[in-house]
Amino acid sequence: MDDKKRDVIIIGGGVVGVCIAYYTALEGASVLLLEKGRVGCGSSYGNAGLLVPSQCIPLPSPGVIAQGVRYLFDPGGPFYVRPRPDLELARWFWRFCRCCNERHLHHSIGVFRKLNTESLELHTELAAAGGSHYEFKQDGILSLFIDDREFSESLEYSSRVRIYGIETSVFSGKEIREMEPSIGQKVVGGLLHRMDGCLDPAAFVSWLAGEAKSRGAVFLENTEVFWLETDRRRVTKIVTTHGDFTAEQVVLAGGAWNAQLAGYLGTRIPIQAAKGYSLTFHPPKNAPKVPFLLEEARVAVTPYAESLRLAGTLELAGMDLGINRRRLETIQSRTFQYMPRLEIGEIKEIWRGLRPCTPDGLPILGRIRPYENALMAGGHGTKGMLLGPITGKYICRMLGGESIGMLERSLKPNRF
Repeated sequence: MDDKKRDVIIIGGGVVGVCIAYYTALEGASVLLLEKGRVGCGSSYGNAGLLVPSQCIPLPSPGVIAQGVRYLFDPGGPFYVRPRPDLELARWFWRFCRCCNERHLHHSIGVFRKLNTESLELHTELAAAGGSHYEFKQDGILSLFIDDREFSESLEYSSRVRIYGIETSVFSGKEIREMEPSIGQKVVGGLLHRMDGCLDPAAFVSWLAGEAKSRGAVFLENTEVFWLETDRRRVTKIVTTHGDFTAEQVVLAGGAWNAQLAGYLGTRIPIQAAKGYSLTFHPPKNAPKVPFLLEEARVAVTPYAESLRLAGTLELAGMDLGINRRRLETIQSRTFQYMPRLEIGEIKEIWRGLRPCTPDGLPILGRIRPYENALMAGGHGTKGMLLGPITGKYICRMLGGESIGMLERSLKPNRF
């Protein structure tokens, strides 16, 4: 076989691309993955590593615009939009606003409930083989609140989603402080989502990439795609820094760069990069037993065996990977509002990454029309680590000519 010709070429080596490579190689296909940097070192590297099947609400939802306006142009807020003349951003916001309604909310909850449940099952299967390599834990995630109103609204949401099998335990502030001594007096209550869990994202992607390679998948790092050549309704050639490649089928899994990749095919996909930050510390003596979500601050606190990670913010600033020091300081200061006695030590690592967000809050998964052999997988926002396995499984089925049923219409790339 020609070394540069494969059954499937995957562009992008984050959690989504690696999951696709794993499940496709598992079916016996010859797989080549192209990554412009190093595998697993983009937005899949330093995120909070949370697996949150309990979270089924999309980013655009009723009331989110009014809630976000107070943060919109605050560089230190949990949600920030850098003002700039950008027509694509304006179009994205217009679509986003149109999705902030009850009808879209109910539809999205159903979609995410199915995706979340099936992907968690796959995570459990993978963890049985390699969970010890990447600190897979499913001990629940505790959401903390310092605002009575937001706590009450979350209780209402928990009641609404109970019909989907999402069970939540409710605790008062006093009960939480008895469980976790680092929690301060400002915390008025909390919700424990028992089905949720966490993992070390970089270790997970690295382990799964090794499993894919052991099944025959080939990974080429530091290989940037310049453009895609087409003939009629097929992608015929992928031009890269390491030469030209051909494949029977091509999958775009480039995360925040998927919009650019789709542009090579003359297709406009509305994906905006949402920058997130994390700070990883040496583990304090009073580290929490389970991950925390500091709800009003939009900060995640994830304990690992040899570190503690604080992650948060959603910054729409284009493809800029610069570090905003003010946002890092805000993550720390807002963490201490909830956990004033947390004994944070020396910083081990500062990270930022670009999370791909769609205007309707749903992932993109399916064939890019009118092309017969081009698919896209991405747009997972903050849910990429959870939904990576089911995305890989579904794309594998589509590559084999199968349907994924009713979800195809909701997730197809051309729905916009």
